[in-house]
Amino acid sequence: MNKDYYEILGISKNASEGEIKKAYRKLALKYHPDRAPEDKKKEYEEKFKEISQAYGILSDKEKKAQYDQYGETFDQNSFNQGFSQQDFNSFHDAFGGEDIFENLGFGRIFEEIFGTKRRATRSNKQYGQDLVLDIEIDLKEAFQGIKKKINLRKTVTCPKCNGKGGKNFKKCSNCNGSGYEQVRSGSLFGVFIQQRPCSKCDGRGEIPEEICPECRGQGIVKQSVEIKATIPAGIDNGQTLKLSGQGNAARYGGEPGDLFINVYVRPHKYFQRQGDNLIINLDITFPQAVFGDKIEIPTLEDSVIKLKIPAGIQPGEMIKLKGKGMSQLYSKNKGDLIVKIQVIVPKKVSREQKKLIEKLKES
Repeated sequence: MNKDYYEILGISKNASEGEIKKAYRKLALKYHPDRAPEDKKKEYEEKFKEISQAYGILSDKEKKAQYDQYGETFDQNSFNQGFSQQDFNSFHDAFGGEDIFENLGFGRIFEEIFGTKRRATRSNKQYGQDLVLDIEIDLKEAFQGIKKKINLRKTVTCPKCNGKGGKNFKKCSNCNGSGYEQVRSGSLFGVFIQQRPCSKCDGRGEIPEEICPECRGQGIVKQSVEIKATIPAGIDNGQTLKLSGQGNAARYGGEPGDLFINVYVRPHKYFQRQGDNLIINLDITFPQAVFGDKIEIPTLEDSVIKLKIPAGIQPGEMIKLKGKGMSQLYSKNKGDLIVKIQVIVPKKVSREQKKLIEKLKES
C-alpha cells in the first residue's frame, strides 16, 4: 500500500526543507522507541520507522522529485529495502550532529537502524572511583583553618608492576590490539552493533604474558594511606572539600578518582555562627545596665576583648564589633562579632537589697 509521506510528517506539499526537517525532529523525539511506554513498544517502533522512511524520501531532492511526480504510483521498492547509508546521513543531518544525538538519548539509533558503526566518541581509559569521607571539627578550627591527617584505606597503584598488571605484553587476540570489541544482535530496525571495551584485555589492546602476583593482574592493590587535608579558615558546617586525584587508583595507570570530604562543625559553648558573623549572649546585672561598665568577653583568637557597655542599655540590644567575627572563606576579611545583651533579674535578694529596690520603685 502506497503511503502519503507528507501526511505522515503532517506537512503540506509546499513545505520547505526547514519545515520538513522540523516536522521530522518533532515526531522522531515523540516516537523514539526508547521513550515508549511498556504497552506501546511495538506501536512506537512502527511509527518511528514510518516517519523515518518519510523523512528519508522527502529530505532527498531526487527521491522527493520522483515521489512528487508519480504520486500514488511511486515505486518504493528501490527505497524500502531497509535504510541506506545515504539515509543515515540525512537522519544525522536532521539533528545537526552526532553530539546532539548523544544528548537527546539517540546515541545508538543509527547503529540500530543502519547496522553501521559510528565513530567512537568515548575513550576506553580506566577511571578510579571517587571516595566520600565525613570529618568533624570544632568552631575554633573552622575559624583558624587546620591541617588534618586522615587515615584512609583505598586502592593504590601496584608498587610491584607500577600499575601495569604484569610484564611481557603481547597484542590481544580478541580485539587485535584495538582495545574494543563489537557485539551484534538483531532488532526490528536491523542489526544492533555495540562497541565496548574488550572483555579480554579490558580495553588495553594488549595482554601480559606474566601476571603480577601482587595485584593479580589488576594493576591496583588496597592499602591504608595517610592523606593530609587542609581545611581552610571560614569553612562552614556541611560544606564539602574536593581533593583531586586522592580517590581510588584506577587500573592500568588510568586516572584516579577524587576524594570528597564533608566537613561538619560542632556547636560552640559560647558562640553561634550566622554566615560570617558570630553571636554571643552577654549577661549583665541591672546596675551594669543602668550605669554602664567594661566587661571582658572571649573571642576565637585566643584573646579577650574589653567591651564597653553604655549606660542605659536595654535588654535584647546588640553591640556590633566590626571585623571580630568569623573568618571568611578564602579571604583575609572577617565578619562581625555581635554581642546580645541579656539583663539578669535576680531570683533572690537580701533584706538590704530589697529596701534599696523599694526606694528605687518609689522614686
